[in-house]
Amino acid sequence: MLPFTQIQGLNSAWQWYKNGISIPVLRNKIHPYYGTYFPTRFEHLILFDNWLKHYKGSKKTAIDVGVGCGVLSLQMIQHGFQKVFATDTNPNAIVGLAKHMGTTKLSRKIELSHADLFGNYTKQTELIVFNPPWLPKTHELNGIDDAIYYSDTLFEDFFTQAKTRLAPGGKLVLIFSNLAQITNATTAHPIEYELAHGNRFQLEKKYTKSVKPASSKTKRDQHWRSLENVELWIMTRPEDTALHNQNN
Repeated sequence: MLPFTQIQGLNSAWQWYKNGISIPVLRNKIHPYYGTYFPTRFEHLILFDNWLKHYKGSKKTAIDVGVGCGVLSLQMIQHGFQKVFATDTNPNAIVGLAKHMGTTKLSRKIELSHADLFGNYTKQTELIVFNPPWLPKTHELNGIDDAIYYSDTLFEDFFTQAKTRLAPGGKLVLIFSNLAQITNATTAHPIEYELAHGNRFQLEKKYTKSVKPASSKTKRDQHWRSLENVELWIMTRPEDTALHNQNN
């Protein structure tokens, strides 16, 4: 026996999976599996897509950490990447995306792994992409909460592992937001902290885009939306700049 609200949730999830969801930056619909986070606003995806349009680096391989419903991986394939290695700790994300790809060409271009952060991928790659949770953890997490709230160690673990996996001349791309700051969840910004203290990466470029106001139909208090900006952080290895300066 299940509460009626859970029945409603299951029905909604089935409809999303069966009928698909249109995403502005993708040619085809996505079909998120039950319990998998999917975007309901798209400013951050548009930022990433615009950056991909002007990306001039190698497109042999990329790593998508926390693939979710697969939008970022699909964007990279759409922009010419030959192979994307994608991980997620949510088994439903992996199952749903695998079923969506089936035996099509996509299944040979996107390799999925149910794993934390980089999993067993140890080879260096030209591009690492990470759209982490945007809010700090304030309670015990379970299920889809992991896509929304980050633990105290997430960013330290990520940057430590990313350091060994980013190839010379490669790009580390993080998608984030000032959501935590404008909602007073925290004053700390984990990416800014890494750049100031980590000594592992340096900032090449930061792009921002304001978020559209919340729908007038929503019953939730989202007055802060007028202050929210999504962020696209492009980072490189410090030694790459040092070598470039030495050669010139």
